[in-house]
Amino acid sequence: MKKRPIAVVGAGWTGSVAGRLLADAGFAVEVLEKTGVVGGHSRAETMNGVVYEPNGAHIFHTSNAEVNRFVNAHGLTRPYDHQVLTEVYLSPDDDDRESRLLSWPPQVSELRELPIWPTVERELAGLPPVPVGKNFEDFVVSMMGRTLYDLFIKDYTAKQWGRPAAELSAMFAPKRVELRRDGHRGLFRDRWQYFPPNGVNEVIESVLSTVAVTLDCEISVDDAHDLARSYEAVIITAALDDFARRPGELEWRGVEMVSRHSSTAALSGVLTPAYVTNRPSARVPYTRTVETKHATGQQIGGTVVSQEMPGAARRHYPVLTADGANELRNAELADEIAACFDIPVYFAGRLATYRYINQDEAIADAMAVAGRVAADLSG
Repeated sequence: MKKRPIAVVGAGWTGSVAGRLLADAGFAVEVLEKTGVVGGHSRAETMNGVVYEPNGAHIFHTSNAEVNRFVNAHGLTRPYDHQVLTEVYLSPDDDDRESRLLSWPPQVSELRELPIWPTVERELAGLPPVPVGKNFEDFVVSMMGRTLYDLFIKDYTAKQWGRPAAELSAMFAPKRVELRRDGHRGLFRDRWQYFPPNGVNEVIESVLSTVAVTLDCEISVDDAHDLARSYEAVIITAALDDFARRPGELEWRGVEMVSRHSSTAALSGVLTPAYVTNRPSARVPYTRTVETKHATGQQIGGTVVSQEMPGAARRHYPVLTADGANELRNAELADEIAACFDIPVYFAGRLATYRYINQDEAIADAMAVAGRVAADLSG
């Protein structure tokens, strides 16, 4: 008897790649997407013809050769070296004319030129050889000292997460914060780094080109019985509190990109100093500006600058607290959801597994779950 298809809930990176790999392996697959477009949070849009990112900056980077081969095969090949700037005020009395643009991560070579360097140097000399601390604040202070923490991290973190850094887990600090002593200016150290000129949409559409996709299809645990009748298995890449119809059971932090189009005299014209410029000071409400035209190199008489306003009611970032309570609740929700199905249920990707991961890690997750599903269903 012919097997029923496999359902994949969500058409972001994880769902799209898992669906494609299973289709390539000979399985019938249907990707069910809640919205009217594919691509998830990585998707780009246009405003007056200018490519911009309505969910914030998404730069693809990886050192995973298998992931790199996969994205190259679907058109993600244009190299891009992502460098971030941070606008800081060295004292509370500085006005906007006296702000400093420094590299992010902070570079010791630049810091040596600042009037605060003697203080910073003393603090660095007293740090442990390896950063320590169970919460985010303690870990980062042990990495760079209190002065640099206050300058670059403290207020940015409070704005971004809506809570002091001492309440956040140190788990993601090594991946997101660094003090540079080697002069490497790029944000990432991965072997491969790309930014497609039109945004990632065309890449994900290529991934899904051989897969059945149903858009505007909202699926939840309430549909467990119908899904079990129609499908052989289901892969869930959606946020589990949303899928379980339990809003508020998981803590998320979202951003609202306030995006404005402006004319430019030159086709290559831009208005901000970098694709991403961090604004850690509490004197501004947003965390950073994003001007995607720096990355696309688009030749057009205009640009879009987005201010990233934290605190939106969206599921962009899982809130990883020092006590691990949210991760535990997500695991419980996964068990509760799986128990509602009479078919195998798999969870993968940033939203469903409640992890703070990058695009390449989401793709690696998709590869892993596709392998598990194929192995389980091939018998």
